Amino acid sequence: QIENEVEESIEARVSIERDLHDYLARHLEQLETSLTLHAEGVEYQTDAGRVDILALDKNRNLVVVELKAGTAKDGALGQMLGYIGCLSEKNKNVRGILVASAFEERVVFAAKALPNVRLVKYSLSFGFKGIA
Repeated sequence: QIENEVEESIEARVSIERDLHDYLARHLEQLETSLTLHAEGVEYQTDAGRVDILALDKNRNLVVVELKAGTAKDGALGQMLGYIGCLSEKNKNVRGILVASAFEERVVFAAKALPNVRLVKYSLSFGFKGIA
């Protein structure tokens, strides 16, 4: 019973992250009005790993978008900083947006010290309408 609940929880988290990923890849303006998807911006491969979404801002600077279903822990921030550092070797002014439903307090404190990092909280809501 417990194994099934854990498995269902993991599947739900993966599904939420995948759905969020698909949605934001098509609607980057929800994060920032001027963002556009980089030509190879979905699951962009770097030497530091795969960037969830790579975007361009209004000045054509790279923006790493890292998505987490649930709470973002400091490992998520470290992961995103690794991508930013890797991309910064060839590009100037790379910045990042970490998207999650919540953030550990240490992540919030760390982001305050990083001028090229933004934290964005998402929320889910459902609407229901009777039809019969």
